[in-house]
Amino acid sequence: MQHKNSLPQDQVLWYSKPTFTPPCTQNMQVEVAIIGGGMAGLCAAQEFCKQGKKVALFEKNFCGSGATGKSSGFVTPNAELSLTDFAARFNLNVAHQIWNLISSGVKNIADNIKQHNFSCDYQVQDALVLANKASDLKTFHTEHDNLAKIGYQSKLYDQKNLQSYINSNQYFGALQYPNSFSLNPYLYCQELKTLLLSQSVAIFEQTPVTQMCDHTLTTPHARITADLIVVCIDKDFPDLHLLTDDVFHAQTFVLASAPLTDQQVHQIFPFGNLMAWDSQLIYNYFRMTQNNRLILGGGDIFTSYANSPTHNYHRITRKLSDYFLHYFPQIDLEFEYQWSGLIGLSKDIAPMIGRDKNCPHIYYVTAATGLAIAAALGTYSAQHLLNDRNDMDEYFSPYRKFPIGGCTQTILGTKMSFILSNLIKLNIP
Repeated sequence: MQHKNSLPQDQVLWYSKPTFTPPCTQNMQVEVAIIGGGMAGLCAAQEFCKQGKKVALFEKNFCGSGATGKSSGFVTPNAELSLTDFAARFNLNVAHQIWNLISSGVKNIADNIKQHNFSCDYQVQDALVLANKASDLKTFHTEHDNLAKIGYQSKLYDQKNLQSYINSNQYFGALQYPNSFSLNPYLYCQELKTLLLSQSVAIFEQTPVTQMCDHTLTTPHARITADLIVVCIDKDFPDLHLLTDDVFHAQTFVLASAPLTDQQVHQIFPFGNLMAWDSQLIYNYFRMTQNNRLILGGGDIFTSYANSPTHNYHRITRKLSDYFLHYFPQIDLEFEYQWSGLIGLSKDIAPMIGRDKNCPHIYYVTAATGLAIAAALGTYSAQHLLNDRNDMDEYFSPYRKFPIGGCTQTILGTKMSFILSNLIKLNIP
């Protein structure tokens, strides 16, 4: 396992030199203003546009510059929470509704790619959750059974037959989800941005919203008045003094290798590429890009909940490298890129959507941990505001009660409150 001595910090493999749309410099009035140019914001803009609304989107950097564009590009219904997690929190019928919603996000992204010929490294790859311990297989069996009950397919592997699909004898089994795929998330955002611009959606990059009051947004050079405002800024909610006690962030790190040979790829995935992650609490994940780079990601308990981004990668790079070497000792890797990303996180790890309790024309979409659910909830925001859709409101309300809050959070601090709340909701002793 090799590392270039000059391996650059914070260099995202996906980013080519972005082409910026001009910032907003004139006051304007629109029907819908969207804050945030990631997956949720762009999908919200697309749905409002489809329904005939005059839409303006405001992004502080460039579309895909935040959590979406720094992600590993997995598009699958199972992200941070499985169907079984939702069933345990609510019941299987509710979990079925939620799974249908997230699956609609998968379909939305795929339909855009296919219908509009997006160039974004789209690869059909099933998702594979790997068991680090034999005891994890019980959870996998429960998930498999629950998926079957609601009409979704999955496939279980024991340790022996798993090796036909992933060339390591260190995992105890796996659960495979079909109808998943990978992509270059930054390029997807850029392609969707271009499509929306052609459909008369106004998109202003390098335009941070610095203040929001009633129907008015303030930016460095202009004021915008909107009938409806949708806030899709994820981890940056506290910057606008919104949901400050209930939105924090988690940090993950991603490495990208030099291109592998086809033979090396075959030594990892003998029967075709998969998107894989394991069952550890701070899980590790990996997949192949179209040009045979290995994407390897993860973190640790010390960096995942850091108050600010961590820029010392040495320990994480070594941890991830050692992890892959342990499970795939036959592969010699050289990494060329490394970067970190912060994702918005709620105390129970589920997303937060809903109208502001004092200003019902303002709608929040945040803590959507996963590209598919972010896409689905962006679309849902428009359907809620324009078509009175409300089937998810109760489950993902931004004003729901969390395990730790109030005086307890004041004593513990935000970081510790989120760590403990997340562990409670994940049933970690």
